[in-house]
Amino acid sequence: MPRRILQLSGCIGALFLYLLFFLQHASAQVRVSGMVADADNRNGLPGVTIINKATRSGTISNESGRFSIDAMPGDTLEFSILSYYRKALTVPTTSMFINVYLTRQVIGLGQVTVVGKDHKRDSLATREEYGKYFNYHKPGAMDVLKTLPSNPITALTYLVPSKARKRKEHFQEQLVYWEKEKYIDNRYNPELVERMTKLSGDELDTFMLRYRPGYQFLQEATEYDLMLFIKESFKHYQQDKATMPAKKEEQQ
Repeated sequence: MPRRILQLSGCIGALFLYLLFFLQHASAQVRVSGMVADADNRNGLPGVTIINKATRSGTISNESGRFSIDAMPGDTLEFSILSYYRKALTVPTTSMFINVYLTRQVIGLGQVTVVGKDHKRDSLATREEYGKYFNYHKPGAMDVLKTLPSNPITALTYLVPSKARKRKEHFQEQLVYWEKEKYIDNRYNPELVERMTKLSGDELDTFMLRYRPGYQFLQEATEYDLMLFIKESFKHYQQDKATMPAKKEEQQ
């Protein structure tokens, strides 16, 4: 039998074994979903990192604190976010829906000077802890060609869309998204907006949500640009607020 045919047969056999292993692995997985919340007020926590310590795959809770992750029975899921104690959970043998409550870390303020959040430091710490996912490179055609001669099984895994690879790519996208959101929160913060608009409470929250600036704008904006943006946005907010009663009367 020609050598090329033998190599092809070996690759097909390897692919078959890989698919068989993948299907067996997938069938044994269970889905854990639910909500991560603050233990005191029961409010959902966005941006909580959920890591499967066995596979090092993970996900992040959404804006309302909800999450969903696939794992093997017996795996350990770790929930973590800045300013809260970490929590570990063992995956059961069947799919489940749970609420996970995280306890806020309390720091004594006796003789301590309170310092504002350092976004750059927090961002660097997050990238260092999850560098494997931030630096994840999606395999392309060149990766397949380079790997095929020395390791055909690995090269074949690049061609087969696996759940593990999709999870890594999705997790990377979520990490980058929440890093940008935290950058916006750091610059466009309630203290600055309240000082410039004199709004407070629910009205302050409504204004900040309605006129929340984009990441690209804040990347290029100076402090003066940001304050001017808040000032102009507040002017529009007041105008809309003044015309609201008139619009209601017209509708009636």
